[in-house]
Amino acid sequence: MGWITYHICEEYLIALISFLIAFRAFKSSTTSRLSLEIKSRIFLIGSGFTLLGINSAVHASIHAFQMNNNLLYQTLLGYCLGLLVIITAVSAEKPWNKKFLPLFYIPLLVMLHPDIYTIFPIFETFRPFVWVIISYLSGLVCMLYIGVYYRTKAKKYLYSSMGHAFICTGAILLFFPAPMGSTPWIYGHLFRPMGFIILFFSMRHEDLTKLAGSVLYRSLTAFSLLASIPLFVYGAVVMYENISPISFMGRNVIVFILLLITLASALIFGLGLIISLIRPILRLKDSVNSLVEKGLDEKIEITSHDEIGELSAAYNEMVVKLRESMSEQDRLTRLAATGEFSATLAHEIRNPLNAISVASSYIKDNYRSRLLKEFIKIIQNEASRINKLTTSLLNFAKPIKPEFEKSDINKLANEIVSLLKEEARDQTVEIKLETSDNIPLFKFDYNQIKQVLLNLIINSFDAMGKDGQIKIQTLSSNGNVFLSVEDNGKGISDEVMKNVFNPFFTTKTRGSGLGLAISKKIAKEHGGDLLIESIPSQGSKFTLKLPVIT
Repeated sequence: MGWITYHICEEYLIALISFLIAFRAFKSSTTSRLSLEIKSRIFLIGSGFTLLGINSAVHASIHAFQMNNNLLYQTLLGYCLGLLVIITAVSAEKPWNKKFLPLFYIPLLVMLHPDIYTIFPIFETFRPFVWVIISYLSGLVCMLYIGVYYRTKAKKYLYSSMGHAFICTGAILLFFPAPMGSTPWIYGHLFRPMGFIILFFSMRHEDLTKLAGSVLYRSLTAFSLLASIPLFVYGAVVMYENISPISFMGRNVIVFILLLITLASALIFGLGLIISLIRPILRLKDSVNSLVEKGLDEKIEITSHDEIGELSAAYNEMVVKLRESMSEQDRLTRLAATGEFSATLAHEIRNPLNAISVASSYIKDNYRSRLLKEFIKIIQNEASRINKLTTSLLNFAKPIKPEFEKSDINKLANEIVSLLKEEARDQTVEIKLETSDNIPLFKFDYNQIKQVLLNLIINSFDAMGKDGQIKIQTLSSNGNVFLSVEDNGKGISDEVMKNVFNPFFTTKTRGSGLGLAISKKIAKEHGGDLLIESIPSQGSKFTLKLPVIT
């Protein structure tokens, strides 16, 4: 097999691999759960590899059918366009606005016309300049993938950078004007397909979906393109010299003009980079300053998907949470004031209430009128109810400090079930108890947790009619013990669920509305929580979460 045949097979192999990677990328870009940004980046990567595949296939066909070598100008420039599209896919701030870039390949197709490619100088003369551009762009993609790995920690991007490093190395070797079959030529055309083979195994769906914008990528791209300007200008001068020799004086003028263009380009690129990086940072600073002056109503409108965009989103989220926290703090302050007032009021009520109870007992014992006894009974019942209410108010207002002792949560659950057995039978309610054997003895306040469990079960009684079912369950997981009470009652609506732990909130005609509030407070004092799940008309489930403290 001659070297030209090897070269044709090599280009067709590269085309096949590029098309397969492109197909994989296009398929990934249709995943519905991905954001517009990620879909756009994956689409551009697929488009870039499609261009690489097309131009490699055309390149191979030119050699296979022994066509004019000047046609290779078109294929290699198309190859450069494919690399630029991949660079854009990784580094663009708004990739959905860059989907038109692959269409720039259409004007390049005119270079396949004989009236166009025949006016170019012989390709072999300027082949090194084209390969320098390809090597530089491949090296830039290699550095970008290293940057992606640095940000995402996805190892496949290191392999992708290795693949482009092989392609870059092959292009550098092909820069040398060596004859076909020479050592630089062989290694150059060996490294390129090796690079694409590595890319075939590294460009996978799960890693493509991790692509996201970054100031790092944009900075790397901008500085790299800035550094390449002198290289490309020098190549343009060399090309111009070969096309049309010019006089010494004219050469000086052109070199001076090119230097001015290079300097101006450097300033424009540098200024554009500084503006693009500094503007969102200055807007973020202004928003932080306005936080003091305008309060918590200002938000940052930065929609980029890089670190600055993430920082802005985090700032906006912080402002929202701070506003909610301040609102909650205000509510708690008002609630604390109400609690203090209620406690004072409850304390003041108890004294005359005790006097009423004593007086009613005396009248009941000393007077025999049946009607009088009925009224006395009503007075005593209502006084007892008010007494319970004031006791609840006082209990809620005073600090709840658990007395921790090692106890058995399963024993407590069994004790409560035995205690409520008669009441459950009277209401034709079935209580099922499921306890876990792997729960160790741990520290909690036995009486307080007993009070919580009683509150939850009594609430379940109230939520059910006849023939109801209550399931009590204990289990241990991840250093916590969970004690749940589940019923098949009428359930709780979403609107009620928002307020169910608020003090004095109740949907029942009797009760103080403090039972669940006190239970939640006890759970919090234990370092745990009281959670609720409910479906209207199907039932509710309250779960007490307690940390295992041994």
